[in-house]
Amino acid sequence: MSFQTKNLVRDSASLPIPQYFNIGNDSYEPVNGKNGATFVQIKGKAAKEPFSGNTDTTYTFSTAMHEFVIINDGNSELTVGLNGFLFTVKAGELFDEQFEPFSEVTVKTTSPFRAYARG
Repeated sequence: MSFQTKNLVRDSASLPIPQYFNIGNDSYEPVNGKNGATFVQIKGKAAKEPFSGNTDTTYTFSTAMHEFVIINDGNSELTVGLNGFLFTVKAGELFDEQFEPFSEVTVKTTSPFRAYARG
């Protein structure tokens, strides 16, 4: 069947409620998010392939990633090279950003760091 042949779910005043069409059940169903918001479950954003060091490092990920996180645990700046851009991460700073898909990152440093990516 199609969503076009089903009636919307309505409240006691006959007004449409927040809802979505469940293809598996072939029906409209109420949205059940927290405080009336739409529930969204993002998949594929789990932390992957952690690495660390204290010298210049080039790391190649096994699959394309979309986010990169690095913590500068040292007392001097480090530089991250990713997708043709250079980012400076100051001592003690956390860098956490989204990017177009990437598979390699370069860290230039003499400071200790911890890093990982999200797919």
